[in-house]
Parts: sequence; C-alpha cells; structure tokens
Amino acid sequence: MTVITETGLLAGRNLRRFAKSTQLVADSVMFPLILLFLMLLVFGELVGEATGGRYIDRLAPAIVLFSAAYGAVGTGLGFFTDLRSGIVDRFRAMNISRLSVLAGRITGDLVRVLLVAAITTAVAHTVGFRFTQGAPAVLAFFAVVVLFAWIFLWLAVVVALSAESEQAVSGTLSSPVTLLLFLSSGFVPVDQFFEWLRPVVRVNPLSLASDALVGLSSGGPILQPVLFTVAWAVGATVILVPLAVRLYK
Repeated sequence: MTVITETGLLAGRNLRRFAKSTQLVADSVMFPLILLFLMLLVFGELVGEATGGRYIDRLAPAIVLFSAAYGAVGTGLGFFTDLRSGIVDRFRAMNISRLSVLAGRITGDLVRVLLVAAITTAVAHTVGFRFTQGAPAVLAFFAVVVLFAWIFLWLAVVVALSAESEQAVSGTLSSPVTLLLFLSSGFVPVDQFFEWLRPVVRVNPLSLASDALVGLSSGGPILQPVLFTVAWAVGATVILVPLAVRLYK
C-alpha cells in the first residue's frame, strides 16, 4: 500500500474509535459550547462596550481555535496510549510506514477538529455570529482552523513520543495551551493588555489565527494574519514532523 492509502485507513480507524466513545464525542462538542456561552455571558457586554463591536464576532472564532488547540491534549493522550498498548508494535510488524502511522493520527484528528468547528460556529449562529464575507471566505475560515490545529497536533504527537506518563503528556500540553488562550487577542483586543505584554500577544499564533478568522467571518484584516498563521504552520512542519518521525522508531 502507498503512504496515502495507509494514512487514510489509519485516519478512518482513529475516527471510528472517536465516534464509538460517547464521552469523547460529548467532551469534544460540549466543552467549546459551554465555554462560548460562559464567556459571552460574563464578558459579552463589557468587551462589546469597550470595543464598540459585537463580542460574538470575536469570541466565536477564538473558541473554535481554543477547542482545536485543547483537543491536541486528547491527541497526545490517545497516541501515548497506542504506544503503550502494543498497537503501534503491530503496525511496525505489518511494515506500515512510520509517516503513515503519524499522519493517520493527525489526519483523523484534523477531521474531528473540523467537525467540532462546524458545530461550534453553527451554535454560535444562534446567538448572533455570522459569516458576512461570502462562501470563499467561509472555506478559507475553516482552512485556517486546519492550519492552526496542524501546529498543535504535531506538537502533541512529539510530546506523546517523548513523555513517560499520561500525566506528563497532559501537563506538557494543557498548560501552554491555556496560557496561549489568556495571552491572545481572542477574548479581548490587544490594546487592553499591559503595554509590555502586547508584543507577546501579537505574535501568539492563537491571536494571529483569531484575527484571520474574524476578518474572514465578519470583516477586517485578512492577508497579514493569514500569512503569519501559514508561517507558524510551515515552521511547525519543518521542526516537528521530522522530529516526530525520528522519535517514532
């Protein structure tokens, strides 16, 4: 079989395992929705008055991205379990390409990210979120989500290959993702941060991708944040993919 065929089969396996787990499906879908309504309830009016715009236009893209990044914790834990359960040893015995095993995990989880993103934006539509820039912008919106998720999913695979325990995987991934969330312009504009923090917020990949999604959904700058998001994805590919293949011996 070719690498593409092997990747597709392994991605399908991962998706079937996900679909069979009611808890995984519920957690993946409900977590961003609960966070969406909670943040809208707590900060909606306050941030809306401070920025002069509708908070949901900024919040919904940020929630989509945060759920994609946080979903990488599940990717890391799932792959770590596969590594310790013996299934990966069977893949090795079947002479399946190392890249196919890794790419199958990533591809399956990218599909999951897209499904959760579609559900989140659909629910956000009920509280005012709108795509106003046309059909091509909608496609570009979800393409940016995939690029952003790509970064964190490969990071999760590298962490799973390097960690000694599930707790190490979870701690290594969840803390930085949470920090990126609170140091991003997804929930509040950059000018609301302390001045010394603003350079960090501006280069945060979640801020850049969030700005791109806001531009593609409700209007605003698109080219620069998209290009910087692509740069982050390319950098992650150049560094993390060869590292993951090397660690997966």
